[in-house]
Amino acid sequence: MEWALLLKSVLSLVFVLGLLLLTLWAVKYMEINSVRCRFFKKLSEQRRLSVLESRRIDARNALALVRCDDKEYLLLLGASNQVLDSGPVKNESEVDKNEK
Repeated sequence: MEWALLLKSVLSLVFVLGLLLLTLWAVKYMEINSVRCRFFKKLSEQRRLSVLESRRIDARNALALVRCDDKEYLLLLGASNQVLDSGPVKNESEVDKNEK
């Protein structure tokens, strides 16, 4: 009788993990083929902001390099919910053009 309960619990676990993997595959498939899905198409068109890199300074503060449209901003994020902005960051190509 114990073997039957053990087998039933293992099969239930395999079934649930299979459902999770099937759901993950379906989401990835819809994300890759977003042209056909209106929901993902709207999401991809509205993205103007991306986080390029973020680093922790200490337990309360962090630096984040953010790109909005074609400009990059360096943000100092603090624990006091204040955001300090350094303005647009010059890219390497812009620095080379200014030196020449």
